[in-house]
Amino acid sequence: MPGFISYTFKLACTAGIALLFWGLPLNAGPSVPDSPAMEMNLAEAINVALRSNRTVKSAFLDRVVQKFNLEVARDKFNPDVDLTTTTGYTGGETQTKGAANSTATNLNLSSKLTGTKKIETGGTFTFSWSRDDTLSDTDTSAEDRSATNTWAIDFTHPLLKGAGTDVATASVTLAELTEQSNILSHRDTIISTVNATISAFRSYAQSVRQMDIIKASLERSRANLEMNRVLIDMGRMPPNEIIQSESDVANQEFSQETALNDLDNARLNLLRVLDLPRETRITPIEETDLSPVHPDFDTCLKAAFKNRADYLNANMDLDRTQISLVLAEDNMKWNLDLTSGVSAADNDRRNSANSDDYNWNVGLKLDIPIYGTNIHSRDQGLLIAQTDQKKAIINLEETKQNITLEVQDAIREVETSLKQVGMAERSRQLAQKKLAVEMEKLKVGRTTNFQLVSFQNDLVDSQNAEVNAKVAYLNALSALDTILATTLETWQIDYNKEYDKWPGK
Repeated sequence: MPGFISYTFKLACTAGIALLFWGLPLNAGPSVPDSPAMEMNLAEAINVALRSNRTVKSAFLDRVVQKFNLEVARDKFNPDVDLTTTTGYTGGETQTKGAANSTATNLNLSSKLTGTKKIETGGTFTFSWSRDDTLSDTDTSAEDRSATNTWAIDFTHPLLKGAGTDVATASVTLAELTEQSNILSHRDTIISTVNATISAFRSYAQSVRQMDIIKASLERSRANLEMNRVLIDMGRMPPNEIIQSESDVANQEFSQETALNDLDNARLNLLRVLDLPRETRITPIEETDLSPVHPDFDTCLKAAFKNRADYLNANMDLDRTQISLVLAEDNMKWNLDLTSGVSAADNDRRNSANSDDYNWNVGLKLDIPIYGTNIHSRDQGLLIAQTDQKKAIINLEETKQNITLEVQDAIREVETSLKQVGMAERSRQLAQKKLAVEMEKLKVGRTTNFQLVSFQNDLVDSQNAEVNAKVAYLNALSALDTILATTLETWQIDYNKEYDKWPGK
């Protein structure tokens, strides 16, 4: 009786240890070197990346130059004003045989102010004002002072080539299209950083979870090994049965070392994306919101056409080719310009009478290319512009078709991943029940170690499959966000968007 009580007590303790470790929560912290660790959820990781990631910092620096480039282009129709001033002092001496030497000096100050203003129809106003002041002194004459004020206003406007707002404002419109493309590129850079952070964070959290599963499995295997030793000591199990348990423990220890290495690799990859020191320790807070999402195809497709950079750029490329075609057709025209102007000069002299001059002019200037390479180059430019426009139309249709297929595929992936989450949860629950039943059987000698170890491995596989299925579902939703270009909206990130539409949309 005492031996039976001792045996029963040992068996109960061993079973209790096994159940204790089997029931450990699977969200325990990762096996990392002892150092202060900070808890971080995915949203916090994204915020850290946007603050510290060097790629994002470089993108914002590029935007400074890009914005200024647009300001330069828009400055085309603002007036240009230049001021030029010169001054000089000259002198000379004339030596004549038999006569006295003569000297002469001149002090001159000249200033010129020029202003140019282009208008959106192609014309140009030019205003100029100049003043010349001269002080002359010679031995043979009295000191003379003279001043001349001259001003002129000229207006030139093309009547054929270069005429019209479409041609005159083409460079500004192209600059605005380029700026819109730059904004989209800037947004996609941020989206790429957010996606890299999401991928790295989930990979790290997945590695932590898998490490928990392996640790719990190893403890179960060790508890089972201790139980086997008790049974062998009591004569209830053949000694050779323990080999299976020892092999299982060795395999679990090997898996744990592999998982530790994978965990540290995932941690370092996350720190690389976040641009944080390699010694930083992070405890990821798992995403618990696995609410079923059933995307609507028409709604998603509409969002993709509204937000996708490739689709918007394809539309803007078509706009660019239209502008290029307008310029090429304009280049085929003759140069016929209207010229006009008015000028006045005020001459003020000390030693002679003052005079005022007034002039005006109006006329036409015609330039006709007759023969030469210039004519062929214009024909070539027109042909290229027409071809580019046709190619842009084809590219737009192809982009639209590709986006439609991508959206359809992404929605299918979300639906499939969601179904797999439910299947994986059911499989894990059944594996847990199956292992619990098998452990009870082992206590009364109605099963073998081989069968128990097999069921333990099934549980580990089902637990990993559940983790992988949940991560795959979350990644499918993130991939759909990427395809729709709604990642920043989902995470409520403002990328400093300045324009909601491009010219002519």
